Amino acid sequence: MKPSFTRFKYYWGERVISKHIKKESNRTMRSCNIEDARSVGMLCEIKKKEDYHALVEIIDFLKKEYSIKNLKILAFYPFKDEPFFLKSRLGLDFFSLNELNYYGFPNNSIVRNFMNESFDILIDLTQRRIVPLRLVLLFSKSSFKVGSFSDEKKPFYDLMIETDPSDYKEYVTQVTSYLKIFDKND
Repeated sequence: MKPSFTRFKYYWGERVISKHIKKESNRTMRSCNIEDARSVGMLCEIKKKEDYHALVEIIDFLKKEYSIKNLKILAFYPFKDEPFFLKSRLGLDFFSLNELNYYGFPNNSIVRNFMNESFDILIDLTQRRIVPLRLVLLFSKSSFKVGSFSDEKKPFYDLMIETDPSDYKEYVTQVTSYLKIFDKND
């Protein structure tokens, strides 16, 4: 069986991740209550139209419920074709398999801008290991990173919540309920 070029990229991406996880991070962790957050970022994978619509509903919910002014979602579309349903809109951008460099790293300005943004909270909505999104998560300048619990994910997050991230809307509801608990005076 001939290995695909995508697997080659993911292999090198995994090597980069392993190397950087071992290094000491200079990022300062600062917990944040969801009601005090001025900026929230999210990472996710979009495979079908229903995922896209769920994310649009999440944007509306968070802006309405918590008055978050700066809310951005960065989604990965894991196929080479251009999806007819996936459109960039205010607060939701995406990148695809075609935009990955030799290390599996997304190579465009949208992703670089997302990583350089210092979100108060960065929520990872993925349930499995997706190399391009792990690289974005690893290099993000966000001060508080949140995701679903697993031993493999420990080096990436400041807070892990044991819940099923397969339903994006339910997962965001669970995460926000936990993030309300944090002391507003910290």
